[in-house]
Amino acid sequence: MFSPQKDMKELVLEILKKDPMSISGVCRELSGKGVKLHRLELTGYLKALADMNVLREKDIKPAKVFSASASRDKNLHELIGESCASLARTDDERATLAAYCLQRLFKRSVFDMEVRRCGVEGAVDGRKATAEERAEAKAVLTRMGYRVPNSDIPMVVEKDLDRLFLQVLADVVIERFNARSYLKETTQLKL
Repeated sequence: MFSPQKDMKELVLEILKKDPMSISGVCRELSGKGVKLHRLELTGYLKALADMNVLREKDIKPAKVFSASASRDKNLHELIGESCASLARTDDERATLAAYCLQRLFKRSVFDMEVRRCGVEGAVDGRKATAEERAEAKAVLTRMGYRVPNSDIPMVVEKDLDRLFLQVLADVVIERFNARSYLKETTQLKL
């Protein structure tokens, strides 16, 4: 069963962000990362991603060349990471806020690998999860096809970051649904 630390879409996007590649090139790169996939399966997968506007497809005879689409939708982790980057000042504050947001959304402790998927660096300020909390969180990720290393200890943020969490949630909704035009343009300040 295929269960990398990153999902297949993220692996393909990571490969194609560097340079556009043919199907054979993508297949070689994936093999180098330990992902064994038949070329015909990969062709169908890449075509599906192109149909969803995640990838761009171009015919350069005799091959089809795929590249990452500039208009692709960002995933939840990326949206949370961008919002946390704008709200928190230091790397540790960004990581803690990202962990808190994921913890509130998923109602469980959060692994460091999940915080890194948000694109933030830094250490999470919180307590280490208990064995029971870790087992629950690992079961969820394993069920989704992720491999969680034993060295990755999930954290539980106990700070009260509800106000910032609501701001991150609002930013994610506005960005995901392209609702910036509904926002009030300026805020009147008292004189």
